[in-house]
Amino acid sequence: MAPTYLEVDVPKCSAEDFDGEIVAINLDTGRYFSVRDSAAAIWHDLAGGYSVEEILSVISGDAALVEAVGNYVAELQAEGLMRPAGTPVATPEPLQATPGMTPPVLDSFGDMESLLLLDPVHEVDDNEGWPKPGL
Repeated sequence: MAPTYLEVDVPKCSAEDFDGEIVAINLDTGRYFSVRDSAAAIWHDLAGGYSVEEILSVISGDAALVEAVGNYVAELQAEGLMRPAGTPVATPEPLQATPGMTPPVLDSFGDMESLLLLDPVHEVDDNEGWPKPGL
């Protein structure tokens, strides 16, 4: 079976690392996410070119952690933050996932969805200006 590589789902997702916390936004849904601690380490591993299988092999001695990481990877894809990539997207930096790390958590926020969905470039109306309500 071929390895599973993922990449950030650009342009749907925009993500930035702020001193170890990744803030990712799904620009289609307006939901944003906080990715910290072990979740950020796995994000960096995936975005850096490691396969899901390589990450899971490092933590293979802990069945509960393997399950949690598998669920986290599925959640990243379901939320439109990462998508399958055919091959590694970058030269791998040292793997950040480690045995014994805490289970990854993807914190999701929807409190700014309507604001984030306003598109200042495409929703400008010559007569009404921006933002144009009701779109």
